[in-house]
Amino acid sequence: MTAPTNPTDAEIRLVEQYVRVLDFISRCAQAIDHGDWFYLHDKAAQLEDVAGGLSRVAGETWEQVTGPAGCCTPPTPSPPRQGVGGHDRHASKGLLG
Repeated sequence: MTAPTNPTDAEIRLVEQYVRVLDFISRCAQAIDHGDWFYLHDKAAQLEDVAGGLSRVAGETWEQVTGPAGCCTPPTPSPPRQGVGGHDRHASKGLLG
């Protein structure tokens, strides 16, 4: 059994960006459920922005993980998953039911 590790700053930023994306996906699903096409248009544009932020942070995290030589040190999957925790269930609720 391995001891839990504290997430790195990069992992924390990655989780924060991921949760923001999930939040806007949930808002888009809510807009579709209510037939609010203006709200959907507004939130879809914001989703596009935060998804770009997730892409940027994911790239920065990959660079930190692999180092300057691009060598492959695998990322630690546990802290980001733990950080997202209940957020993904909440955000996907609007998509699934």
